[in-house]
Amino acid sequence: MKCSKFFVSLFVASLCVIAANAQKEIPDSTELLFDSNGSFTRVVATPNEVKAKIITKNPMIDDVVWRKSVLRIIDLREQANRPLYYPYTDLEPEGQKNLFSIMFANFLDGKLVGYKSQSNPEQTFVPRFAPENKVDVETFVNEKGLAYLESTYDKVNYITPGVVKYYIQEVWWFDKKTSTFDNKILAIAPLYDKKYGTEDVETGVWFWFPFEKLRPFLQEEFIKLNGRNVAPLVNFDEFFITRQFYSYIVKDYDLESKDVDKGIEDPDFIKQEQERIENDISNFEQDLWSY
Repeated sequence: MKCSKFFVSLFVASLCVIAANAQKEIPDSTELLFDSNGSFTRVVATPNEVKAKIITKNPMIDDVVWRKSVLRIIDLREQANRPLYYPYTDLEPEGQKNLFSIMFANFLDGKLVGYKSQSNPEQTFVPRFAPENKVDVETFVNEKGLAYLESTYDKVNYITPGVVKYYIQEVWWFDKKTSTFDNKILAIAPLYDKKYGTEDVETGVWFWFPFEKLRPFLQEEFIKLNGRNVAPLVNFDEFFITRQFYSYIVKDYDLESKDVDKGIEDPDFIKQEQERIENDISNFEQDLWSY
């Protein structure tokens, strides 16, 4: 009897300790809508969370029996792509970011390497991500006349409004081992247009980034998907991986690997060529599951 009372007392004491610890536990700040100052909490992913979430697709060469690579444009003036553009003013390190501010700030701070071909000036040409094609940050800043801007985000805010398009190079493939039809973004480049930015900086593509190297930074920041409801939390990487953007093809890496509008002036013919390439991809996937 005494033994039973002892175990009951021990059990009750354990419950009291657990309850006391629960009361003392301070909830994670990211679980609260407002921070200690009464402002909206800025939700970011921790390095461990980023590492755990990133899944890299890399099939065996011999298992890929069909493959097609294309170059696309993401136009931020399209409704579906606007979350990548806003906010485009008054950006700061601890505030809401847009796509360009993420990549440009990390490039300027030396955390993300940009590449540009030294021999091919075509803006649709994706360079080899090799040491000889690295863009030197200091040289870039001086050439673009940005040296007088003191901080990283002074430079970011000066350039950001003019970036209204992105090139993305991607590949689609069929893996016979897993019987999966998949895709992956290989590279991305911002396209600056001085018509939307400043006349002091020329229009063009200044650098390309390996998308896989950019992904950890995209995982850290969350995007506002809807102007009417900004509650859903989706990070920039998820936005791309789930293909929530709208884009159109400008180059097919086939035998000739030429831009779809090269030698064609009629916009209707250009659109037909774009649709043909899109159909090559979609028809292959549909044909797979029709047998």
